[in-house]
Amino acid sequence: MQRRTYAGVFDQQVDGPQNEHKTGHSNQAIGGAYGIGWYEYFKDAITGEVYSVRCSDGVNYSKQAYSPEDYEWFDNVYFALITRCREAIESGASVICVSKNERRLMQRWTHAVLLESAKEAKDGVQSSEGLEGGLVGHHCGVPVMCDIALEDRLPERSTERAA
Repeated sequence: MQRRTYAGVFDQQVDGPQNEHKTGHSNQAIGGAYGIGWYEYFKDAITGEVYSVRCSDGVNYSKQAYSPEDYEWFDNVYFALITRCREAIESGASVICVSKNERRLMQRWTHAVLLESAKEAKDGVQSSEGLEGGLVGHHCGVPVMCDIALEDRLPERSTERAA
Protein backbone atom coordinates (compact mmCIF):
# COMPACT_ATOMS: atom_id res chain seq x y z
CA MET A 1 0.00 0.00 0.00
CA GLN A 2 1.28 3.42 -0.92
CA ARG A 3 1.95 5.99 1.81
CA ARG A 4 1.56 9.72 1.30
CA THR A 5 2.60 12.70 3.37
CA TYR A 6 -0.85 14.31 3.17
CA ALA A 7 -4.25 13.26 1.87
CA GLY A 8 -5.68 14.82 -1.28
CA VAL A 9 -8.49 17.26 -0.54
CA PHE A 10 -11.02 15.40 -2.72
CA ASP A 11 -9.97 11.89 -1.65
CA GLN A 12 -12.50 9.95 0.42
CA GLN A 13 -11.53 8.62 3.83
CA VAL A 14 -12.04 4.85 4.08
CA ASP A 15 -11.57 2.11 6.63
CA GLY A 16 -8.03 0.75 6.62
CA PRO A 17 -6.71 -2.78 6.42
CA GLN A 18 -7.53 -4.74 9.55
CA ASN A 19 -4.49 -6.94 10.17
CA GLU A 20 -1.45 -4.87 9.33
CA HIS A 21 -0.15 -4.65 12.90
CA LYS A 22 2.60 -7.13 12.00
CA THR A 23 4.07 -4.59 9.58
CA GLY A 24 3.73 -1.63 11.92
CA HIS A 25 0.56 -0.22 10.34
CA SER A 26 -2.62 -0.24 12.31
CA ASN A 27 -6.04 1.32 12.50
CA GLN A 28 -5.40 1.63 16.23
CA ALA A 29 -3.37 4.39 17.84
CA ILE A 30 0.06 3.33 19.04
CA GLY A 31 1.35 5.11 22.16
CA GLY A 32 4.89 5.81 23.21
CA ALA A 33 7.17 8.28 24.95
CA TYR A 34 6.65 10.85 22.21
CA GLY A 35 2.88 10.68 21.90
CA ILE A 36 0.40 8.65 19.90
CA GLY A 37 0.61 7.82 16.20
CA TRP A 38 -1.85 6.25 13.79
CA TYR A 39 -2.59 5.82 10.10
CA GLU A 40 -5.60 7.19 8.28
CA TYR A 41 -6.63 5.64 4.97
CA PHE A 42 -7.97 7.35 1.85
CA LYS A 43 -9.22 6.39 -1.59
CA ASP A 44 -7.72 8.53 -4.35
CA ALA A 45 -10.52 10.47 -6.12
CA ILE A 46 -8.92 9.94 -9.55
CA THR A 47 -7.23 6.53 -9.48
CA GLY A 48 -9.32 4.77 -6.82
CA GLU A 49 -6.11 3.62 -5.13
CA VAL A 50 -6.23 3.27 -1.33
CA TYR A 51 -3.27 4.80 0.51
CA SER A 52 -2.29 5.65 4.06
CA VAL A 53 -1.22 8.87 5.78
CA ARG A 54 0.73 8.77 9.05
CA CYS A 55 -0.74 11.00 11.76
CA SER A 56 0.47 11.83 15.25
CA ASP A 57 -0.57 13.84 18.28
CA GLY A 58 3.09 13.86 19.37
CA VAL A 59 4.54 15.53 22.42
CA ASN A 60 7.02 17.50 20.32
CA TYR A 61 5.43 17.03 16.91
CA SER A 62 1.91 16.56 15.65
CA LYS A 63 0.63 15.90 12.18
CA GLN A 64 -2.88 15.44 10.84
CA ALA A 65 -3.94 13.88 7.54
CA TYR A 66 -4.12 17.24 5.73
CA SER A 67 -1.80 20.23 5.69
CA PRO A 68 -2.66 23.24 7.88
CA GLU A 69 -3.40 25.19 4.68
CA ASP A 70 -5.88 22.50 3.61
CA TYR A 71 -7.70 22.69 6.96
CA GLU A 72 -7.97 26.46 6.59
CA TRP A 73 -9.36 26.00 3.06
CA PHE A 74 -11.86 23.38 4.30
CA ASP A 75 -13.23 25.99 6.73
CA ASN A 76 -13.57 28.49 3.85
CA VAL A 77 -15.41 25.89 1.75
CA TYR A 78 -17.76 25.06 4.62
CA PHE A 79 -18.67 28.69 5.26
CA ALA A 80 -19.09 29.29 1.51
CA LEU A 81 -21.52 26.35 1.29
CA ILE A 82 -23.49 27.56 4.31
CA THR A 83 -23.71 31.02 2.74
CA ARG A 84 -24.83 29.54 -0.59
CA CYS A 85 -27.52 27.48 1.15
CA ARG A 86 -28.79 30.48 3.13
CA GLU A 87 -28.91 32.60 -0.04
CA ALA A 88 -30.81 29.83 -1.85
CA ILE A 89 -33.35 29.66 0.99
CA GLU A 90 -33.79 33.44 0.97
CA SER A 91 -34.35 33.44 -2.81
CA GLY A 92 -37.01 30.72 -2.52
CA ALA A 93 -35.05 27.89 -4.19
CA SER A 94 -36.79 24.52 -4.29
CA VAL A 95 -33.49 22.62 -4.44
CA ILE A 96 -29.85 23.38 -3.62
CA CYS A 97 -27.24 21.72 -5.86
CA VAL A 98 -23.62 20.95 -5.03
CA SER A 99 -20.91 19.48 -7.26
CA LYS A 100 -19.29 16.08 -6.73
CA ASN A 101 -16.13 17.69 -5.33
CA GLU A 102 -18.16 19.95 -3.05
CA ARG A 103 -19.99 16.85 -1.78
CA ARG A 104 -16.69 15.07 -1.19
CA LEU A 105 -15.53 18.01 0.89
CA MET A 106 -18.79 17.92 2.84
CA GLN A 107 -17.89 14.37 3.88
CA ARG A 108 -15.46 15.84 6.42
CA TRP A 109 -18.25 17.50 8.47
CA THR A 110 -20.95 16.10 10.68
CA HIS A 111 -23.43 18.41 8.92
CA ALA A 112 -24.90 19.62 12.22
CA VAL A 113 -25.23 23.16 10.85
CA LEU A 114 -25.55 22.50 7.13
CA LEU A 115 -27.86 19.47 6.92
CA GLU A 116 -30.48 18.65 9.48
CA SER A 117 -31.85 15.49 7.94
CA ALA A 118 -29.23 13.44 6.15
CA LYS A 119 -30.03 9.80 6.98
CA GLU A 120 -26.71 9.08 8.67
CA ALA A 121 -26.04 12.56 10.09
CA LYS A 122 -27.13 11.70 13.61
CA ASP A 123 -25.09 11.66 16.80
CA GLY A 124 -22.06 13.14 15.06
CA VAL A 125 -21.87 10.42 12.38
CA GLN A 126 -20.98 11.71 8.94
CA SER A 127 -23.39 11.01 6.12
CA SER A 128 -22.27 9.21 2.98
CA GLU A 129 -25.53 10.05 1.19
CA GLY A 130 -25.16 11.53 -2.29
CA LEU A 131 -21.45 10.88 -2.74
CA GLU A 132 -22.13 9.53 -6.23
CA GLY A 133 -24.99 11.91 -6.97
CA GLY A 134 -28.49 12.36 -5.63
CA LEU A 135 -29.95 13.49 -2.33
CA VAL A 136 -27.42 14.57 0.28
CA GLY A 137 -29.89 15.83 2.89
CA HIS A 138 -31.97 18.93 3.61
CA HIS A 139 -31.17 22.48 4.65
CA CYS A 140 -34.11 24.31 6.25
CA GLY A 141 -36.43 21.81 4.59
CA VAL A 142 -34.97 22.32 1.09
CA PRO A 143 -33.36 19.25 -0.55
CA VAL A 144 -29.59 19.45 -1.08
CA MET A 145 -28.67 17.41 -4.15
CA CYS A 146 -25.29 16.33 -5.51
CA ASP A 147 -25.18 16.83 -9.28
CA ILE A 148 -22.07 15.05 -10.58
CA ALA A 149 -22.15 17.14 -13.80
CA LEU A 150 -22.23 20.47 -11.91
CA GLU A 151 -19.11 22.63 -12.00
CA ASP A 152 -17.38 23.38 -8.67
CA ARG A 153 -18.01 26.74 -7.02
CA LEU A 154 -15.22 26.50 -4.47
CA PRO A 155 -13.27 29.31 -2.81
CA GLU A 156 -9.76 29.94 -4.12
CA ARG A 157 -6.96 28.07 -2.41
CA SER A 158 -4.16 30.30 -1.19
CA THR A 159 -1.59 27.51 -1.30
CA GLU A 160 -1.44 24.70 -3.81
CA ARG A 161 0.83 21.75 -3.10
CA ALA A 162 2.07 18.97 -5.30
CA ALA A 163 0.11 15.73 -5.19
